[in-house]
Amino acid sequence: MDQLRDIKGLMVIDDYSLYIFIALVIGLLIFLYLIIKFIVKFLRKNTPIKIAKKKLKEVDLNDTKQSAYTITKYAPFLNQEEDFSYLEKYKYKKESLEFLQEDKENLERFLKNV
Repeated sequence: MDQLRDIKGLMVIDDYSLYIFIALVIGLLIFLYLIIKFIVKFLRKNTPIKIAKKKLKEVDLNDTKQSAYTITKYAPFLNQEEDFSYLEKYKYKKESLEFLQEDKENLERFLKNV
């Protein structure tokens, strides 16, 4: 019986895998939060309405052809009830005319309200 050896007790092994897993999950959640926050901030900053307002504020009424194109492109984003069909006569021509006084007043009033 002297040759029999007793079974030793369990040894304690330091296991840090749970802490590493928790740290990775928290890090991943923080990373996802920052990415989502950046995307939301980017989308709020570049809404079609804000882009249209910016472009319409930059319109130069002295350049009739380009003004007519810009206004007919971006104005529907802001004002659904106003009709800009009168600008067709200033587009699609090599040499465009100057705005008529009535048309220029309408456009100035519209651009002032932007």
